[in-house]
Amino acid sequence: MNAGDRKSVTLGERWRREATRSVDDARLAAALEALPSIRKPMVRIRAGSIRCEMEGSMGSIHEVSLQIRTLPTRDWNTLVRVLRRSKSIVEALDGGRVPRSFDRLVARIVGEPLFPEARSVTFGCSCDLPEKPCRHVLALHELFARRLDEKPWELMLLRGIDLQGLLTKVRQTETDGDLPPLAYGVPEEPVLFPDAEDADLGQILSSAQVRWLTGEVSTACVDAALKALAQLPDVAPPPAPAAAVAPKPASKAPPGAAAGAAGAAGAVGAAVAADDEDDDEDEKPARKPKARKQSTAEAIEADVEKVRKSVKPD
Repeated sequence: MNAGDRKSVTLGERWRREATRSVDDARLAAALEALPSIRKPMVRIRAGSIRCEMEGSMGSIHEVSLQIRTLPTRDWNTLVRVLRRSKSIVEALDGGRVPRSFDRLVARIVGEPLFPEARSVTFGCSCDLPEKPCRHVLALHELFARRLDEKPWELMLLRGIDLQGLLTKVRQTETDGDLPPLAYGVPEEPVLFPDAEDADLGQILSSAQVRWLTGEVSTACVDAALKALAQLPDVAPPPAPAAAVAPKPASKAPPGAAAGAAGAAGAVGAAVAADDEDDDEDEKPARKPKARKQSTAEAIEADVEKVRKSVKPD
């Protein structure tokens, strides 16, 4: 499946998945049956809690609630500064959507994600049913999941984020003097938090950019490179000239001393050479023939051939 064909999971589906992870089908069916008994005008979503009233059997009323702690705001200024350089995230938030990239950005800066873990959500109900969570709590989870599909920004409200206040601060024209300007006039920093459920580079980068980053080369490109290399002259570079060594001047010596020393040295050298000549010939290793130096064109062609074998044909 291509990256463009992959469907992102909605916030409502994610909430439903987390809330019902360890719940059997019978309890889920009972929760769906109890869903219409929720008094929708009495559903209250506030920072840190969701509360509602449900009609029980025999005309009883049950008070049901979900609780979760709000996000800390100590690093909110840092979040605002980053959002000023993230045009796509701001546009999504302005349209009432909560992209997955914003969830991960909050996790990186604040220390915990916008979307809560199931274990961090507590619940309460005034009924006396033995199972926990009861069908009333599960019905409230389902109600909130459906609301998230229509109003995803209510998740930010639940986590204590003032969306309009956040966007107002982001749109302020204050300049961040300690941050460098965006390169080449681009509208935002590269987004490292893709939106898809199992997102990859294809969600953010174009196909050409992905190929460039991962080193993939098309077959046509490899063929063109090999053709160009074949047209290069196969000439090895000339060897570098050896540096000339100036002979050392011979020291002057008396004629008699020089002749005597030369004669003694010659006699000793001849004797030693005669004794060791046979042994040296046996111990000398055979000289290996020098390998021919590979030309530049051959080296490049070999590297391109390796790349061509590792690339799947288009």
